[in-house]
Amino acid sequence: LPQEGEACPSRCPDNSAFKQQRLPAWKPQLTIAAVLSTFFLTGMFCLSVGVCLILSANSVRDFQIDYSDKCSDCSKLRENSSNWNKECHCSVNFTLNEDILV
Repeated sequence: LPQEGEACPSRCPDNSAFKQQRLPAWKPQLTIAAVLSTFFLTGMFCLSVGVCLILSANSVRDFQIDYSDKCSDCSKLRENSSNWNKECHCSVNFTLNEDILV
């Protein structure tokens, strides 16, 4: 900014509170009640999401089917890298003893 009595160059900003960034700003008033309530509300939200995730993960049913001996031809074919473009189909039929709940 130019000194007192000097002319302001054409690129000099106006001497207003907005242009000189002297506007009052809002500052949060942090009280113990506000901080603790926000902390506990956030904690309760995270706890409820965690409980929901644990309950949904516990309801997952896992079935393991060993097909390594039935598809050994495909693994032998893939041992040689020159067979990368040859097709190999492997299928295993199975039945489930229990219904899967959706």
